[in-house]
Parts: sequence; C-alpha cells; structure tokens
Amino acid sequence: MVKAWRLFALIFAAAFALTACGREPEGAGTAPHIRWRAEQEGALLIRTNTSMLGPVIDAFRARYPKVEIRLEDMNSTMLASNVVSDVLAGRPGADLVWSSAMDVQIKLINDGYAQTYRSPHRRAMPDGMVWRDQGFGITAEPVVFAYNRRLLPPALTPNSHADLIRLLEARPEIFDGRLAVYDAEQSGVALMQLSSDTQIYPDAWRMMEALGRRKPRLDTSGQRMMWRLATGQTLFVFNMNQSYGRIWVRDHPDIALVTPTDYHLLISRVAFIPRNAAHPNAARLFLDFLLSREGQAAVAKAGMRPARDDVDPALHPSPPGARPIRVGPGLLANLDHERREKLLGRWRAAMEGAPRAPLDPHAP
Repeated sequence: MVKAWRLFALIFAAAFALTACGREPEGAGTAPHIRWRAEQEGALLIRTNTSMLGPVIDAFRARYPKVEIRLEDMNSTMLASNVVSDVLAGRPGADLVWSSAMDVQIKLINDGYAQTYRSPHRRAMPDGMVWRDQGFGITAEPVVFAYNRRLLPPALTPNSHADLIRLLEARPEIFDGRLAVYDAEQSGVALMQLSSDTQIYPDAWRMMEALGRRKPRLDTSGQRMMWRLATGQTLFVFNMNQSYGRIWVRDHPDIALVTPTDYHLLISRVAFIPRNAAHPNAARLFLDFLLSREGQAAVAKAGMRPARDDVDPALHPSPPGARPIRVGPGLLANLDHERREKLLGRWRAAMEGAPRAPLDPHAP
C-alpha cells in the first residue's frame, strides 16, 4: 500500500514538474489525483445554450468512459438564473456552465459564482481567451452575413458592412420586408454583438438605421431565421454565427455566408466551473479536455471554430479583419443598466415599426 502511494506521489510530482516548466502535456493533461477523483465522482452535469456538442461529448466519453455526462440545454438567461438560485439555496449546482452569452458569463464570474482552476493548457490559449483562471473561451467564431443566393445575385451581395449600407440606401426595394435581424432587446447575445458593433464601427448606427428603415423581422430564433432564409421568405440575415450558419449551408444549397472584409466579430462560447459544482473534479477533467489539442479538434469536428490557432489552422483559418471579443471585464460594460438602456433606446428608435417574431424560449 505504501509503495502504491509512493508511486502515485512520483507520478503527480512528474506531472506538476512538466506543467511548471511550461511544456504543454499531451491529452487532457489533468493531474493524476484530479483524474482519479473525477472517475470516482463518475458524473458530470453541463448546462449550456450550445446545441452542437455531440462530437465533443462523444470524444470525451471515449477517452473517459467512467464519467457519465448529462446535458441540460437552455437559454443564457435561464442558465444565469439557475447558477444564482442554486448558490442562494445552498444546494449543489451544475458542474460546468458553457454559454455563448459572453458578458453574462463574465458577470457571473465577477460576482463570485465561479471557482478558480489553473489548467495545464493555460499557456497554449490565445491572449484574451482566459480570465482569472475562471472563465475560459473555448471557441472563436466569426459573425457573418447569411443570404439566399438564388434571390440575391453576386453583384448585389454585400462583402462588407460598408457595402451593406450602400445597398440598403441605394437599392431599398430589394430588401424591404425581406431582412432578419436578431432582437437585441430579447437576446443577450444580440445585445452583446450590438454593443461590440457600435464600439468598433464608426458607421454602426447609420447601418442600424438603414436596416431599420427596411422593416426587418426581429427574431430570437436562429433556427427560424435560417429556415425562412432557406425557403425564400427572407433574403438576408444580419449577424449570424458562422458555425451555426454552416450547418444550414450544408443541407440547403440556396444559403450562402459572407465574412465581411472590413471587420467581423469573433465571439467565444465561455465555460466556467461554478463554485458549488457537485462534481468539481469531473468538471476540471472535462475543461482540460476542451482546452487540449484533442478537445479543440473535437470542437472543430462539431462545426465550431476552436479558440486555439494550432489545431488544424488550415481547416479553420482566421479570416482577415477578425475583431475578437476578449473574455474579460470589458464585457461588464454591456450589463451596466444606464449604458444598456441608452444602447437599447437608440436601437429601438432605429428599428421602430419593425415586426417582431414570437419569443423563442431557447434563444441564446
């Protein structure tokens, strides 16, 4: 028994030394004692608003079959509410919370709902993808335009935000009533994108007003917007997540995507381990897997662009003009009440008279 513990101690010391000297370990790289405890816990509850996790979960299960994974899919507002209510009630919560609502995730972390974990893959992550060793950006996904190629000829396809403004102002008849825009008042992700667009692009409000004059359908459901685009009810969708759009392009040949050449946002799906996680070691093991080359390759297989640039960069290139939204405190400004109301007030004025689709409870 003593010999076994000595062997365990030697293995742990070697793993620690490898991490300390800055070399990235192979595989998940999780310390042996954490991996052993994770398998003893034997369970992992992930709450997420990300519906593309199949290949990631399958790859993790193949590597660690002793850890049973359960997914709960809900929108970012419900995710945040559950995190807070679990802590206030003093009950164990989810083991990992993973959401594309970056600002909401950062606020939860800032308010003390996350625990710290220094992953052995920390140094391999790009700058701006890890905050306080609590919030981890797993993906870096372009925000693009989507359009129906059968209804919008190449000569009239906007390749930049500036092109879009010119077309909306010069050829309004093409777009009248045939646009779709995410509802920034109802979708946390859409509000975050609106905030980023207005900070990055000097003509952002001119663009919003040009969109609004064409009376776009305001929606919270990406699935609904892309279905209407595929069936020709909509001509153009503004600010669609490229990863999600590619799923529709694969099965609907009339749909095409454009990555704007002047700039495009890069958004990340942010994960953290709640401070009251019921299975914290299983969460650490899964998080290490997500950040490893193997896990990031599984993220790419799921159709999402991985955060790391050293995982098949030829298959998932970063197009020119990328403007990453950093995982960090800068996102908290989006949730300041006064700033939020001012931003939404101007957006409502720009979209005055635009029809609103029914609210989707699963909206991001």
